[in-house]
Amino acid sequence: MDHLMKRLMIVLLLIFTIAAGVFSQEEVSPVEIDGDRVEFDVKERKVIATGNVVITRGDVRLTADKIEFYRDTEIAEAQGNVVLERGGERVEGDNLVYNFKTGTGDFENPFFTAPPFYGQGKSVEKIGENHFRIKDGFITTSDWDNPESRVDIRTIDVYPDDVAVGRNMVFRLGNVPVFFWPRYTEDLKDRSSVVRLTPGYKSEWGLFLLSRWRFDRRSEDFKTFVYVDYRERLGLGLGLDNEYNTRVVGEGLIRTYYTHERDIGDFHFWESHGPVEERERYKAEWRHRWQIDERTMAISQYYKLSDSEFLKDYFEREYDREQNPNSYALITHAMPHGTLSGRADYRVNRFMSTVERLPEISYNLPNFEIFDSNIYWENKTTYSNLQRKNAGQADTAAQTTRVDFNNEFSYPMKIGFVEARPFVGGRHTYYSRTRDSQEQDVARGVFRTGADLSTKFYRIFDVHTDAWGLDINQLRHVITPSIAYLYQHEPTVTRDRLDQYDSVDALTRLHRATLSLQNNLQTKRGEVSVNLVRAIVSTDFAFTEDAVLPSSYNNVKFDLEITPYDWLGYYFDLRYNPQTKTLETLNFDLYINDTSDLWYVRLSDRYHFEVNQTFETEVGWKINPKWTAAVNLTYDLDAGEKREHGLVLRRDLHSWLMDMQFRDERYGGQEIMISFSLKGFDDVEIGVSQSFQRGAARRAGEVY
Repeated sequence: MDHLMKRLMIVLLLIFTIAAGVFSQEEVSPVEIDGDRVEFDVKERKVIATGNVVITRGDVRLTADKIEFYRDTEIAEAQGNVVLERGGERVEGDNLVYNFKTGTGDFENPFFTAPPFYGQGKSVEKIGENHFRIKDGFITTSDWDNPESRVDIRTIDVYPDDVAVGRNMVFRLGNVPVFFWPRYTEDLKDRSSVVRLTPGYKSEWGLFLLSRWRFDRRSEDFKTFVYVDYRERLGLGLGLDNEYNTRVVGEGLIRTYYTHERDIGDFHFWESHGPVEERERYKAEWRHRWQIDERTMAISQYYKLSDSEFLKDYFEREYDREQNPNSYALITHAMPHGTLSGRADYRVNRFMSTVERLPEISYNLPNFEIFDSNIYWENKTTYSNLQRKNAGQADTAAQTTRVDFNNEFSYPMKIGFVEARPFVGGRHTYYSRTRDSQEQDVARGVFRTGADLSTKFYRIFDVHTDAWGLDINQLRHVITPSIAYLYQHEPTVTRDRLDQYDSVDALTRLHRATLSLQNNLQTKRGEVSVNLVRAIVSTDFAFTEDAVLPSSYNNVKFDLEITPYDWLGYYFDLRYNPQTKTLETLNFDLYINDTSDLWYVRLSDRYHFEVNQTFETEVGWKINPKWTAAVNLTYDLDAGEKREHGLVLRRDLHSWLMDMQFRDERYGGQEIMISFSLKGFDDVEIGVSQSFQRGAARRAGEVY
């Protein structure tokens, strides 16, 4: 229950902040006093108010039967039915001494309301500048008058943003004491959970229970997490993570995971009768970051995997982010003009294809004005020692030493109403070896030139209307046409003579222009300019000399965004190929959100000519104050069947939130989870699936 105690300590700090009246005022505003009877004592310079007294400053509101307010010190002494409020936070008590200048005070018999937290105490007092004490009370996340669970406290000393020390603390279910802590100290600077349990069912794993346990909770520089997981079909998995900060040579993260996988080949262990396939599977990851000085940064990553499918099978979210993580070291140094960097990429996992850079050193100079000529120079010079290694092969498939000089000169100008940026550049590259092993010490040259042109036209229409709640205060139509022209000559050494390591080696003749037309329809709401409609159409026109694109128009793209209200949005985009007369992609999204956050609807369509067309929908709604739900469905229009559907139900259990989740994929199997999270601290989780990534689980919170 240490994780619960950690949460409660943090809650108590929050409650004290409310109870002690630590309501900092960003701007000093006058104190306003009102009551049935208001008198002023000239000698003591105080205001005495009785009967329905209300004192306000900014968003702080203090009410009582009687209040004495001292104008010089701005201290208020309140008696009888005292209520201190700010926003949704509320503290009630018998008596209060409150300082409006410092925002601190002492309550007697306070009752706290700061949803989702509630509590009561005998007193809250300020001991020192950074020391507060709460005596004889309780704290709970239940909104019942008689909470089903709570923690009783004798005393707790709070040192804001540092630690909290509690004494004689009892956790109760109803009136039954369950746990007792004579003394408990908690670090208030870290709010991560101490234990996390994740039970559930997944087709590939069977029944599973994943657990994470945290140690070294009071250390600012080291955090250790231990993972103990059991998967019915695969067996036991163990992991150890460590987050560290050396404070001298940087900070980093070490992650390890190991399993002696025993695939029973059946859905449940009691159904297994055949031989069990066994193999060792693991990962080892180390990431480090060192800010050497204000100008110099070093970053490194080492990533070792047992096989190419390990992340996909055990850490699906990591796999979705990066399927083939690389191992590298990088150091950068900011110079008065430009950046100098050194990099080393090396292959750790033999099953991966990798281009090793041992090393690569580059200097990057961004647009730099030559004297005051309005001529700008951009340069990138790179030295690379390259080796390409193919998956499964130990030998080097290709290698070379490459030195690349890339220069460009531009002259921004305005011709009438047109913004123009003509440029000319050249790229010269040295290769120690080419694809022909007999051809060595080759120099390649590439010349390019072009210009970027754009302008802007607009007109304001004097339209004012609030029809259908649109809140239109004039309409501004902005048209922005632009042309980007590029000519790149055929390299002196063609790409078919070079081994391909990256885009530098793939340069070829280009002769094209990108044409774009953007339309914006805007209005003013208050002092803010709002886009109601944004539409962009663009295309690439390739001339005959272009070696990549067919001549004439290519890749017509259209994007449309309509947002007439904060709660309604429509997005549409497509890509059309005039050469093949093919609609390659088409997507639309419609978002509708209830203004009172009781429900939302998402509709979308995805089409790709080489894949398929799918329709997705998602609906979330708040059934009643205790129940909310969200469902999503993905339908394959080409196959005429469901691809995936999911359901999330959330139940408010007063102190806790319970989520019941279900997902069914056509090719990925089924998942069922039940999860619990403490109100206000959703990182205290029991049962949140690591593989439930779809919208129903992620977006359902919008209606909670």
